Amino acid sequence: MVRISSQQVFQGGINRLQDLNSELQKTQQQISTGKRVINPSDDPVAAARILKLDQETAQIGQFQRNVDLAENRLEQEESTLADVTDLIERVRELTVQAGNGTLSADDRNSIASELRQRLDQLATLGNSRDASGEYIFSGFKGNTPAFGQNISGDWIYQGDEGQRSLEIDTGVKIAISDTGKEIFTGIKTGEPTFFASASPTNTSGGRISTGMVLDQDIFNGFYAGDTDDVVVDINDDGAGGLEYELRFRSDDPADPGYTPIATGAYQSGDSIRVAGIQFEITDAQAGDRFEIQTSEKQSMFTSMEKLIYGLENQAKAPAVATLPAGGFTPQPDDTLTINSVDFTGLTTLADLRDAINASNAPELENVTAALNGNGDLEITSLSGNLDFEADDNGTPGGQIQVEGAQFDNLDLAGGVTTATVANGQQAFENLISSSIVNLDNSLEKVLVTQTEIGGRLNALESTREFLADSSVYTDEIRSELRDVDYAEAVSRLSFQSFVLEAAQLSFAQVSRLSLFDRL
Repeated sequence: MVRISSQQVFQGGINRLQDLNSELQKTQQQISTGKRVINPSDDPVAAARILKLDQETAQIGQFQRNVDLAENRLEQEESTLADVTDLIERVRELTVQAGNGTLSADDRNSIASELRQRLDQLATLGNSRDASGEYIFSGFKGNTPAFGQNISGDWIYQGDEGQRSLEIDTGVKIAISDTGKEIFTGIKTGEPTFFASASPTNTSGGRISTGMVLDQDIFNGFYAGDTDDVVVDINDDGAGGLEYELRFRSDDPADPGYTPIATGAYQSGDSIRVAGIQFEITDAQAGDRFEIQTSEKQSMFTSMEKLIYGLENQAKAPAVATLPAGGFTPQPDDTLTINSVDFTGLTTLADLRDAINASNAPELENVTAALNGNGDLEITSLSGNLDFEADDNGTPGGQIQVEGAQFDNLDLAGGVTTATVANGQQAFENLISSSIVNLDNSLEKVLVTQTEIGGRLNALESTREFLADSSVYTDEIRSELRDVDYAEAVSRLSFQSFVLEAAQLSFAQVSRLSLFDRL
């Protein structure tokens, strides 16, 4: 027989009431919070899965924020490139307008003035910033303007080649930027060209102009696919003046067999014409160095800068060649052709004049000849260049001189046997046509980038939908594991309340029982 003391009865009743009350409070807490699993001890397996699902939800939320950020960046870049497209199309309209043969020099200067404004506008677009203040086309150098001007005032790229990206899903990254170097530079030109710059080691502040190609055929022959840069050194001529010397970068002046490309007296601001190109060097001093980079690619900025230079510096003048009276003494076997038309056998300038004026050859259309007051023969071409070629056929002594060539004058006695006297109109037309090609190539480059951005935006939209679906699916699973079943919980709460009340009544009855009541 087991004896139970009154204290045990009371303590057992109290413990049972506390347990029932604890279960009731737990059910009440589940109903008030809406959660079935409040503490890990409520369901350790479910709690572990809920924790993992919470991490997945947080990760999905971060991916969704990344998608929004990427979309904002790409939409801003897309908008900027749309403005660049509009700008280039306007520049192209101005270029076509500049090619109108009825425009005066003042008209061309007016067009050049607007082009300068468009050039500054292009630089502003190239230096666009995002919402955080970083330059969107500078690559990883977000705090550095993508484009800046060098000492000569030409726009150059200052960023790097880094392309920023964001992770928009597990293991999935998408580019959110494109470098200005990729979009605005490295654009293929219609013909080989060059880019001039001052050496960063110069201390004089000397500048070199943008320059332009005056004779594409001569420059093409000089370039011939060679990527070796040309160096222009300014040296003391030993007589109180300065001289320029052009050489290939790889050439060593100390080499016994070294021969410069060209040399000449240097005067600040005077045009230097060599190998089919023209440029000017201003305020240089002895020891200064300038670089000419030959290339089949250039930037949008350079294309516009060369167009502006040509509009301001290239006169639409006819080609005028001069054969001095004292420099025309050909021998019988000396040959002479003008624009591939043979004039061999003529011994006087008057005979050459008459033959040119009487010629019906299509190569000499709009070409006339006349003797001036000094007895020199002036040959004028209104529609094209004048190409001279002479040969002494191995018999020295004869002389045929032609002056007015932009590069090498013809002098049979001096060994130069070909010369081209350029027609300003033709050079100007070549400038216009090559500029249009370069602008079209620039538009194509921008269009390609816009297409790539469009593809990325489509990918972002697809990813956003996938992340939204994943978020809903994850929330559903987490809800099943964590959220309370209200119907079941309310029913359980009612039952627990009933049990607690019954226990309280029973305890009240039992607590009144006492041994003394039997005595």
